[in-house]
Amino acid sequence: MTPQELLAELVGANEEQGRRLLVKYVPQLSEVAQARLGSSIKREADRLWNTEERRSFILAGYLMTLGELTQQRVYQAWGLMARGDALRRMDRDQEALPFLDAAGEEFLALQDEVGWARTRIGRINACLRLNRTTEALRDARQAREVFLRHGKLQRVGQVDVSAAIIYFELGQYVRALHLFDRAIEAYSMHGERVDLHIARARGNKALVLAAMGRFHEAAALHQQACETFRLYGEREEISVAREELNIADGAVAQGHYSQALQLYRHSRALFYKHAMPEAAAEVAQQICICLLRLNRLKEASEIAQEIVQFFRTQPEQRHNLARSLMLQADITARKQSFDGAADMLDEAIVLLEEGGFGRLALLARLRRAELRFSCLLLEQSEQEADYVAEVFAERGDSPYLARALLLQARIAEARQRPLIALDLCHLALDIAKGQDLLDLTYCCEMLLGQIVEQQGDLVEAEAAYERAIQCIDKVQSRLILDERTSFLEDKGGIYQRAILLALRNEKISLAFTYVEKAKSRVLGDYLRNNIDIRLRTDGATSEPLLEDLARLRAEQAWFSSIVYQTEDEAALSDTALMRRQAMGPLKARHELQQREQKIEQLVIQLQKPASGSITVSPDLFWLKLPQSILAQELTADTLLLEYYLSGTDIYIFQMYQGQTRITTVPDSVPQLERLLSLWSTNLELATQLLGDSDQMQSFPPVMENAQGLLFHLYQLLMEPVASALEQSGKVIIVPYGMLHYLPFHCLFDGKHFLIEQKECSYLPAAALLDICRQRGERVRVSADELQRSLVVGFSQGGRLPHVLQEAQVVSQLLGAHCALNEQATADLLWKEAAQSPLVHIAAHGQFRLDAPNFSSIKLADRALSTIDVFNLTLSACSLVVLSACETGRAVIGGVDEVMGLGRGFLYAGAASLLSTLWKVEDASTAELMEMFYRAILAGKSKATALAEAQRQFIVNARQSGWPSRCHPYFWAAFQLIGDVGPVRKGDC
Repeated sequence: MTPQELLAELVGANEEQGRRLLVKYVPQLSEVAQARLGSSIKREADRLWNTEERRSFILAGYLMTLGELTQQRVYQAWGLMARGDALRRMDRDQEALPFLDAAGEEFLALQDEVGWARTRIGRINACLRLNRTTEALRDARQAREVFLRHGKLQRVGQVDVSAAIIYFELGQYVRALHLFDRAIEAYSMHGERVDLHIARARGNKALVLAAMGRFHEAAALHQQACETFRLYGEREEISVAREELNIADGAVAQGHYSQALQLYRHSRALFYKHAMPEAAAEVAQQICICLLRLNRLKEASEIAQEIVQFFRTQPEQRHNLARSLMLQADITARKQSFDGAADMLDEAIVLLEEGGFGRLALLARLRRAELRFSCLLLEQSEQEADYVAEVFAERGDSPYLARALLLQARIAEARQRPLIALDLCHLALDIAKGQDLLDLTYCCEMLLGQIVEQQGDLVEAEAAYERAIQCIDKVQSRLILDERTSFLEDKGGIYQRAILLALRNEKISLAFTYVEKAKSRVLGDYLRNNIDIRLRTDGATSEPLLEDLARLRAEQAWFSSIVYQTEDEAALSDTALMRRQAMGPLKARHELQQREQKIEQLVIQLQKPASGSITVSPDLFWLKLPQSILAQELTADTLLLEYYLSGTDIYIFQMYQGQTRITTVPDSVPQLERLLSLWSTNLELATQLLGDSDQMQSFPPVMENAQGLLFHLYQLLMEPVASALEQSGKVIIVPYGMLHYLPFHCLFDGKHFLIEQKECSYLPAAALLDICRQRGERVRVSADELQRSLVVGFSQGGRLPHVLQEAQVVSQLLGAHCALNEQATADLLWKEAAQSPLVHIAAHGQFRLDAPNFSSIKLADRALSTIDVFNLTLSACSLVVLSACETGRAVIGGVDEVMGLGRGFLYAGAASLLSTLWKVEDASTAELMEMFYRAILAGKSKATALAEAQRQFIVNARQSGWPSRCHPYFWAAFQLIGDVGPVRKGDC
C-alpha cells in the first residue's frame, strides 16, 4: 500500500482502526515512504484543526504512533504539537499545554529550535485564554528571537500578533498597536502569500482602535481586511463573517443600527452555514444589544433567553454565558425587575472574574453600578462607578470611561452636587463627542440641560436640549422605517423638557417646532426627502430573500385565518379543516407572531439597499416650520389646531391668519382619559345594539349619553380656543397621543356637532401640510380622467352585502370600472392603482393593535397589509377611500408616530386618505359615500364634500323615523387626512 492510499484509509477510520492500519503497513514501507506518510498526515492534521478539530486530534495520534513504530522523534514531536493545537481548538487549553511542552522538548532534543519556537505559538494562545499572561509574553519574546535569527519573518509576524492580542486584553492599547504594526511590517518583508496574514493583523488592530474610540480608523481597517478575505470566496467566508461582525460593532457605537443589524444577520447566517453555533450565538448577543438600543424589547428578550440557555450547555464558554446574562439583566431591569437583574449581574461578574476576563468584568460592574443607581442605592453605585472609572482611565478605554463618567455625574446630580456633576458631565461629553458616540452624547447633553436648568441658566439649558435633539436627529437619519419609530420610544422626555422650557421662555414658535419634531417624524422625513422604501431586487442577492418572503407571507396568512377566524370553514377541505383544528388558537398565535417578526426583518433587509445610506438633514426645514406654514399654506379662513399632552396638562397651539398662539388647559389629562374611555364604551355599546334588533329600543339613551360625552370633550378641547374657532370656517386638527383616536368633527357644543359648522380635516403632523397640498395640486384631473379611477368591492362571501351596492354606485358616478368579489384582488391594485386618480376600496378591514404593520383589508386573493401598501405606487392618486372597518385606527409609537394601515397609503404617494376610526355599519356607509361622491363630482373640495355628506346624513337621520341614526357611530367614523383640495382641475 502506498503512503497516499494508507492516508486515505486513515482519514476515514476511527482511532483504533487507524492504529491497527499503521501497525500493519508502516513496517512494510521504506524510509522515504514513511517520511512521505508522516508529512502527509501532518499536513492533513494542520489543514483540519481549524474546521474539524476532532479529526485533527485523531491524526495527531497517528503521528505519535508513527513515531513509536519508526523510532523517529520528529514524528512524535509533530504529533504532540498537532494534538496540543487540536485541544486548543476544542477549548481544552489546560489539557493542551502538556502536549505543547512535550513537543517543545522533543524539538530541542532534535536540536530544532525553530520547531520548538513553533510550539510556543500554540502555547502563547493557550496561556492567554487561561489568563497566564506572564508566561505567554515570555514565550512570545523567546520564540520571536528564534524566528528572527533564522529569518522566519512570517512566524515573527504571527508571534507579534499573539503578543499584541495579550497587551490588548491587558488594556495596554498603545503597546498592542505597536506590535500589530510590527507584525504587518514583518509579513510585508516576508513577501510571499502573506495577504491573509496581513488582513487578520489589520482586523485585530482595528479592534484595538475601536476600544480606544477611533471608530473611523477601525472601520477602514476592517473593510480592507474584509475585501482581502472576499477574494478567496467560500474558503474565507468565516473571516468575512468576523470582519462584518466587527464593522457592525463599530456601527452600533456610532448609532448606525440599521446597518449593524444587516451585517449581524449576514454574519450569523454564515456561521450557521459553516456549522458554528457558538459563533452564531455570539453574534446573537450583538443583535440583542442593537435591538435594546432600538427599544425592541420583546425581540431582544427572546434572543437573550435563547443564548443564555445555549451557553449554559457550553461549559467552556463561561465568558459568553456571562455576556448573555448581562444582556438579560439589562432587559430585566427595563421591565422594572431590579432584583432579578442584580442576581444575573452578580453571576456574570463571578464568572468573568474567575475566568480572568478583566475588561468584560469591569463592564459588568459598570452595569451593576448603573442598576444600583436606578434602585436609588447611591452610595453603593458611587463606590462601584468610581472604581471602574479609574480602571477604564488607566487602560485608555475611552468609550466605557465616558459611560462611567456619565454615571458619576448622574450620581453627583442626585446627591445635589451640581458643580461636580457639571464637571463630570463635561468630561464624559468631550469623550463622547470626540468619538462620535451619539447615544452617549445625547445622554450627556440631556443631563447637562437638566443641571443648568435647575441652576437657572435657561439659555444654556435650551442650547443643551437642542444639541440633544440634534443627536436624535442624526441617529434617526441612519435608520430604516420602523427602526426609527422604536428608537424614539424612550426619547419623549427630552422633547417634553425642550417644549416646556421654550414655553417658559415664551418662545411659542420654538415650542411648536419641538412638538412637530416629536410627531410623525418618520413619516414626515420620508415624505419630505422622497425616500423610496419599496422592496428592491438586485438579482441573485435578493432572490432567496424574496422566496423566503413569499413563503412566510403564505404561512402568515394561514395562521392569521386561524387566529382571527377569517376563513369560511364550510369552504375548506377535510384535510385543511383537520389541520386547523389540530393547530389550536394559542399555538397558531405564537406561529403567527414568529412569521410576522421574520417578515418585518426580511422587508427591512430588502428596503436597505434603497434607503439605508440616505442621510436626512431636516434642521433648516424644522427651524422655519411655523413661519413657513403660516405664510404659505393656511388659507385666510383656516384654523390649524395642534395638540400636545404633557403630564396632566393639555397644550393647544392655534395658527390663524399669520399668528401663533398657545392655550394651556391645566390638570385636564385625567378628565380627558376618563371621557375617551367612556366614549369608547359608548361606541362598543352602539355596535352591540345595532347587531340585536330586540335591543334597538335602548338606542336613544345611548345617543343621549354620546352627546353628553362629546359635549364635555368639546368643553375640554374646543371651548378654550372658542375665539379662534368662531372666526374660522375650516379647521385642520393635528392630534397628539390618545387624541388620534378621537373624531373631533363630531364634538358637540350642546346644539350642533362641530362638522355642522366647520369643515374638518386631519394631519398626523403639521409638517405634512405642504407635502399633501403639493401632491393634491399635481394630480388634479379632468372629469373624463376620473373614469380611470379604480373601484373595488369585496363582500367576503356575502357577509357585507351593502359593500357591493356601494362600489357599484361609486363606479357609476365616476364612470369607472368596478371590480367586485373575485375580481377585487390585491394584484389588481398592483397593476391599476399607479394610473388611478382615485382609489375606492369597499371591503372588510382588520386593525391589529399588536402588529400595526399587519393591519389589513381583506380582498379576494389575500389580505392587503400595511407592508403591502408601502409597495404600491400611488403618486398619481389624489384620494384613497378606505370604506372598510377601522382603516384609520393606529398604534402610537415612538414619541407620537402614527403606525397603521393609513400611513402606508401616504408613503405610497397618495395626496389624501379617507379612512375609518371604528367598525362601520355598511348600509350607512353606502349612503354616506354616495353623497360624498356626488359632491366631489359637483366640483366641491374633498373637505367640503365630506362635510356636506356628513351634514346631509345628520339632517336625513333627524327627519327619519329613527333619529338615533344621528349617533356619530353611523356617520363620523370617516376622517379626511392630508390634502383637502378638489380632485378635479379647475374646481375650488
